Amino acid sequence: MVSMMRVILLVVSGLCALLMVGGMIGYTYEDSIENVPVPMTGTAVGFADEPLTESAIPSALISPELTITWEADVWVGLVTQEEYNRCAPSDGISTTCGPTSTNFAAGGPSTEDAKTFTYDIGGEVYYPVDGQSFGGTESSVDVDYSVKVTLAWPVIIFLGALGTGLQVLAYRMR
Repeated sequence: MVSMMRVILLVVSGLCALLMVGGMIGYTYEDSIENVPVPMTGTAVGFADEPLTESAIPSALISPELTITWEADVWVGLVTQEEYNRCAPSDGISTTCGPTSTNFAAGGPSTEDAKTFTYDIGGEVYYPVDGQSFGGTESSVDVDYSVKVTLAWPVIIFLGALGTGLQVLAYRMR
């Protein structure tokens, strides 16, 4: 009976180690939102109809990092659901919010030349937004994004401590 319990403790300890290593490596998924409307004037902001991603897992357990890239001659930003509702886009364009009056979570007019940015997203819902560059003629833009999800450090430390504790118990059961 003691040897069976010892085997169970060692197996669970090994699972903790696998989860810990896998959680540090993480998982990346990629997707894109196509044809986000770009306003013809530099005083309006274009909004995607759908959010980038919605996570039901609390941000205390995972650490998602979003990277957005695009190729068109525009700037791209990221806004929260609350800002999306405040700007109230109609057919993908908001004249209520402009490039200087929009509260960006990340990105915005300063990303025009970089064509990429990275942002640590939590449990909120985010929408990509865009705007015309000076003298640009784009009518829509495709926004490519990837999200790398890793376990949050408190979870990794917990798994390491739990696995170590189980190994100590297993070796004391001789």
